[in-house]
Amino acid sequence: MLRRVRTGVSRPFVALGAAMLALVTSCSTAQRSPDAPNRQADVAPTAPMSGEGVGDPTYPVLGDVVDFGEGKPPQVYDGYLTAALTDIESFWANGFEAVYGEPWTPLDGGVYAAWPARDEPIPGCGNEVSTYDEVATSGAFYCRAGDFIAYDDHELLPGMVKGLGAQAVAIVLAHEFGHAVQARTGDFDEPVILKEQQADCFAGAWAAHVAHSADSSISFDDSDIRTALIAMIQIRDPVEAGGLANPEAHGTGFDRVGAFQDGFIGGIARCATFFTENRMDQLIDVPFLSPFDDPNGGDLPLIDPAAAGDDIVTLIPASLDLYWVPLLTRSGFEFTPPTLIGFSLNEVPPGCTGLRRTDIARAAVWCPATNVIHLDMHESERLLSDRLSGDLSVAYLIASAYSEAVQTTVGTGLSGALRSLRNDCFSGAWVGANVPPTGADSIVELSAGDLDEAVVTLISHSDPTDDTDVEGAAFEKVEAFRTGVLGGLDACLGS
Repeated sequence: MLRRVRTGVSRPFVALGAAMLALVTSCSTAQRSPDAPNRQADVAPTAPMSGEGVGDPTYPVLGDVVDFGEGKPPQVYDGYLTAALTDIESFWANGFEAVYGEPWTPLDGGVYAAWPARDEPIPGCGNEVSTYDEVATSGAFYCRAGDFIAYDDHELLPGMVKGLGAQAVAIVLAHEFGHAVQARTGDFDEPVILKEQQADCFAGAWAAHVAHSADSSISFDDSDIRTALIAMIQIRDPVEAGGLANPEAHGTGFDRVGAFQDGFIGGIARCATFFTENRMDQLIDVPFLSPFDDPNGGDLPLIDPAAAGDDIVTLIPASLDLYWVPLLTRSGFEFTPPTLIGFSLNEVPPGCTGLRRTDIARAAVWCPATNVIHLDMHESERLLSDRLSGDLSVAYLIASAYSEAVQTTVGTGLSGALRSLRNDCFSGAWVGANVPPTGADSIVELSAGDLDEAVVTLISHSDPTDDTDVEGAAFEKVEAFRTGVLGGLDACLGS
């Protein structure tokens, strides 16, 4: 939820062919079990992302990998999941000793599928047994007492597979396996947020093994890695959780994606340093502003029907002006801020010829001939109604198009994916300037969850493969955006 922090802001906006748009709130209601340690938070029973991937039903169900219980309703991903868990166990059997100097000890308590009518008991974690409702409340968890993993096979996994594909749930279980690793390294009593960061990193290390190794029994392609990043957003903390001040906090999607990337790039050895490298200083903590305290209910509207200017199309361009105009003026550049104009889906923005279809598909595109940012109003409305996106999703699109105007002014000379990634970094620098506490000249400030909205959106706008070279791969875009948010403009120009 972005919010205005300064009044008296005026910015012209023209909406072509678009009606006044109503607010759609997006707020998590996920709860977490008080009994199960290291549990997954904010995993939707039905994943909100579009997608048809359900795993490959040709994978045979491997015996003795998962305790399914008698009579479990079969799931199309059962075979894939047993293959993934077998691969995760093999990954640690081969890699643990090289980093930690001791041989790997296999999971002693096993892995349990929980479903409502299951008769066979699942070991307890603080109680004598774990009921289905307890597992479902947590989603998926590792319990050190008993050295076992349990997951919800009725709502959690089917929902994630339907929305994201079976690869997403493999990542979730790889994360839980990371907590089993911590139980073996003696790091299980570290602060929760750092344990969650390291478990995300371990999941990334395993994902890289799957993507790059011919020895893996399953495979990941570029689209699967995009799915994995979205899964990291899915298992973030609810924004009500109190941020880093909460001792049970698991972390934002923004930071969890960063930890996953660290593991993907640096492997197990990179993850092993998380408790000794001042990792807390690398996390960003944005306070939660209760949606009940805001008349918008959680997100700025796209257009304010009351014409009071408390909306995205007024505040975001004005905030970008306040950030960029003084910077460029001090550097000796003549810069005229672009105007924002709305257009309808699949229309060619009026007055701007020569645009490629890929430009229009960006949903916000800067036209150099007219110095106008054309914003797709229908796509913006969709983003405001999607559970994982919101007002900063639309703001990111506007900021990226604005950054295109900045690049042209300063003459970066970049093209293709490198240019798009510089836009991501510039957009991140602007976003970082609006993280509380903000400066006296700030118009808007971020609330918890906003960064995750932007990350989901930039991932969805990434190239389908590493060699497409138009927008940049998902990893590249996330890294560029995080560089800007955490390091500011100087970090972007040094990258």
